[in-house]
Amino acid sequence: MQIFRGLLVLAWLAVVLVSAHAIQAMGAQTAGDVFVSDFSHPWRAQFNTDFSFHLLLMASWIAFREKTLIRGLPFGALAILLGGAFSFAYIVVATFRAKGDMRRIMLGERYQTPA
Repeated sequence: MQIFRGLLVLAWLAVVLVSAHAIQAMGAQTAGDVFVSDFSHPWRAQFNTDFSFHLLLMASWIAFREKTLIRGLPFGALAILLGGAFSFAYIVVATFRAKGDMRRIMLGERYQTPA
């Protein structure tokens, strides 16, 4: 579990550093324009489509494991809007709350202790 957490932290740092560089170089307001315009290039369109569905899957999983829409929907939206900057941190916190139990990590509030 420590290796998994360490990899998540490294991934989070990489995403945050690359994002900070992009914001510094081009500004945050250009992110949507770049993303949408990339659909005109076949390989970038493939990557962005794959990435978009991955974000939707991650958001759905986060919303599901929260059990209530009051927490699930905002967390799912953050997963879509912030990508790995939110998702990796969310998963690290989930590993600690679940005390490393993968069933609890995957199911979150929906996990029920076996009888």
